Amino acid sequence: MINIKKAIGISFAGQYLEVFIHFLAVLVLARILTPTDIGTYSVAAFLMAVLHVFRDFGVAQYVIQERELTTEKIRSAMGVAIILALSVALILLLSSGIVARFYGKPEIQKILWVMAASFAISPFGAINNALFRREMQLKKIFVMRIGSTLCHVAVAISLAMYGFGALSLAGANFAGILSIGIIASLLRPSGMPWLPHFKNIKKVLSFGSVASLGNAANTAGTNAPDLIVGKIMDMTSVGYLSRANGLVQLFTRLLTDGLLPLILPYFARLRREGSDLAEPYLASVKYLTVLTWPFFATMMLLAYPIVRTLYGQQWDASVPIVELLCIAGAVSSISMFASHVMVANGQVRNSTYSQLIAQPFRIAAVLIASYFGLIFVAIAIILSEFITLIIVSWYLHKTINVGLFDVVRGCGKSALVTISTIIVPLAVNIFWQDSASRPWLPLMIGGFGAAIGWIAGMAVTRHSLSPHLMSALHSVRLRYFSR
Repeated sequence: MINIKKAIGISFAGQYLEVFIHFLAVLVLARILTPTDIGTYSVAAFLMAVLHVFRDFGVAQYVIQERELTTEKIRSAMGVAIILALSVALILLLSSGIVARFYGKPEIQKILWVMAASFAISPFGAINNALFRREMQLKKIFVMRIGSTLCHVAVAISLAMYGFGALSLAGANFAGILSIGIIASLLRPSGMPWLPHFKNIKKVLSFGSVASLGNAANTAGTNAPDLIVGKIMDMTSVGYLSRANGLVQLFTRLLTDGLLPLILPYFARLRREGSDLAEPYLASVKYLTVLTWPFFATMMLLAYPIVRTLYGQQWDASVPIVELLCIAGAVSSISMFASHVMVANGQVRNSTYSQLIAQPFRIAAVLIASYFGLIFVAIAIILSEFITLIIVSWYLHKTINVGLFDVVRGCGKSALVTISTIIVPLAVNIFWQDSASRPWLPLMIGGFGAAIGWIAGMAVTRHSLSPHLMSALHSVRLRYFSR
């Protein structure tokens, strides 16, 4: 089994490279596509995101957490994945016209046609990817992710330059999924079955029926703002909301997406070894919040120069949305790993129940707020994150006996590090009012000051993550600079 520190290093290397490639693509696409293009695609992508949950149906989670995974179980998982993918593709194809007429946007129908094709081919890489994650074969996942990202970005920019508008993003999604299937087939482990079977699939469906409900509720709640705003307001408003959320999520991926693929396999492995999950979970939250809280606080204070520098003045209306969504991101990071721990501990129902209760609050709040403007929508998202945190924490306490107060008490040093981090960005925000002409300058000063403040805060508080960071830096120095 791969060492967990080495696994994190490989995963973060792949994540940073993937985000960097996407980052460059976003800079280009933001100057080609309009807010209306982004909004149109976001509405279509909502339906795809919800149906993706039922296409996956918890199959990947089943493969990762199953205690004794045999060849027959893998073939059964493949059979379920194929049946569901084709069924969802058909639903998406048949509903495309209805959705397009509902929003009065004929181009949405073509986008959904391309998305249906993406669903149809998705099983070819999904099971292999789940097996790689189960065994933490991070090098293979690295190759898959980077190959898919390069293909996705190349197609997106090419189609956008030829005037395909929102359809270019759907085409890029298809190309990315296709490339994952091809690369996964080339990297498939020896002994991996090629053919599925459709017998003895009851266990997979039983697990998936519960897991997919929770995943669907979470996906619906997360993506509902775009759908609601697109209907009650307009596609341009969706574009601003989507761009603001995309910016927050893009930078969040720098911190979390390198970890998320490892969380379920890691905690599932601990459970198979008979270890208690409480202490490792509390440690993971401490490590995460000392990264995310300072990050979101800095982004909130420097939102204007960030948006201006990256996207240009046509996206200025998204700045206050970015500021508010940073608060929501900081709250959500506290319970980001909770559902993974519940599933890894064999209590997928607790994870599902928590989402089925929490997400309707989010949808209702956003629905009401959308009649008052985007600012109120962002505030509604913040309130819903607090409600979600309380509900998820209650179910987590039932699962591993770790409550919300245990988590908050353990994050005290993370809060102190955050205060140290934002001293310079706060000064820039207060005293540097005229940053329209050279927005990159206050961004550089604020960002550099935040980095110095974070390092100082880590040193003063002696945060529990510090020894691990020093160990990682020492390993890098020995490997690359001691020659």
